[in-house]
Amino acid sequence: CVSDKPLHGELKLPGMASDFYKTQVSKHLLIGIQAMEELREMPLERIHSRKLRSFEETAFL
Repeated sequence: CVSDKPLHGELKLPGMASDFYKTQVSKHLLIGIQAMEELREMPLERIHSRKLRSFEETAFL
């Protein structure tokens, strides 16, 4: 869903909403990729957390 509200108080020209949406999705994707790259470099002991569970573990008991 793309908002039809003005972008920063200015009326959007045709395509501005789509461009804004694509830019934001791209930025979020790059943040996720960077986080995964940083996690890959960390020793496993540093990543471990009791709050995380594997896909095999049930979410609720």
